Amino acid sequence: MFARILKSGTFHDVVGYVTRQFHNPEEYTPDTWRIIGSENIFTSDYAKMVQSFEAIHGFMPGKENPAGHISISFDNADAPRLTDEFMAQLAKEYLDGMGFKDTQYLIVRHLETEHPHFHIVYNRVNLHSKAVNERNNFKRSDKVVKALKDKYGLTYSPLKEKYEQKKPLFKTKISAAIYGCKSWDEFCRRLACAGIDVKFHDDHNTGEHIGVKFSDGDITLNGSKIDRAFTYRRLNNLFEFNRKHGHQQSDNAPKRPNVTVEFAPSQKSSLVGDVLEATVGAIGNLFTLGPGFDPEEQAFQNEIKKEEAKRKRKSRKI
Repeated sequence: MFARILKSGTFHDVVGYVTRQFHNPEEYTPDTWRIIGSENIFTSDYAKMVQSFEAIHGFMPGKENPAGHISISFDNADAPRLTDEFMAQLAKEYLDGMGFKDTQYLIVRHLETEHPHFHIVYNRVNLHSKAVNERNNFKRSDKVVKALKDKYGLTYSPLKEKYEQKKPLFKTKISAAIYGCKSWDEFCRRLACAGIDVKFHDDHNTGEHIGVKFSDGDITLNGSKIDRAFTYRRLNNLFEFNRKHGHQQSDNAPKRPNVTVEFAPSQKSSLVGDVLEATVGAIGNLFTLGPGFDPEEQAFQNEIKKEEAKRKRKSRKI
């Protein structure tokens, strides 16, 4: 058993990652993941999950990157014991041991990788409108994991894969992240949700990016060492191509929920069920799903502006 505390982010990004909303639907089909546990969350669909989290985040809207994210993996020797129920129990005991109580969480098991593992997404704002205590998270996590391994007799050695063994895992995560991606910022955010940091190598004279490498906190690999398609130049060309040609995801892929939270000071946070029901349930008047930024339309408008500028320059010369 090995726990990794990943970067926190928005609920859109983190919930979207664990539920495979931004992955190629032909490769990451519904049978490659499943929800095995949750608390105070509507799990009927992606939008409802995001809105449920955002409803409580509305009590403390100034809290940046409110989605906590933890991945817990297991040695293959423990696989026969790892039922969904047992994994969900381990997740709950882990959260209790970390002191993450009275908050929302979602537990999602991923099934497409060799090693059994699940992801925990939790709200860094608790049900009492206060920030979850995350002080000394890494030290606490090590102690909690050790206690759970001792309690249940789980394989004690952490997963330490060799350099060459990790290449396929890096390649899988990067390949998933570039699907329909249009910018480096979007690419970096997607990989951050997968536990991969993107770092750039800059030209000493110009300061421009000329290379890219990827790190999971254990090892760092140059993009070209993982696959020739992952050099900075080729990835940059791919993102530019997607922007210009308006590469679209599957029609079934959900749009980013445009969440607007209205918080009434008189509402008591202890009535979490009422809050969620009022904001996400039958009334549904506090949240709206609307269209976002359309890169294809923006590109079209930019081309029109360029043509107008050219005509004006020509008219001045005449």
